[in-house]
Amino acid sequence: MESVIRIDEVVENKLRKFGRSKYYYPCRVVNEDGENVNALFTQEQINDAIFRAERNSEVMEDISFWE
Repeated sequence: MESVIRIDEVVENKLRKFGRSKYYYPCRVVNEDGENVNALFTQEQINDAIFRAERNSEVMEDISFWE
């Protein structure tokens, strides 16, 4: 696996509307056509994804960060 979201790369939502996150964590996603597209995640979305990976550890066993 090559995917990384760096928590130290945070951007401020300067045109923030009520109820929106003050900060986002940017990353690039390679879509099904092989194109790079930008994505923004909130801290809550990252926390949810970490919890999901912990809860589904059998899925993560097949993935190696050292390949």
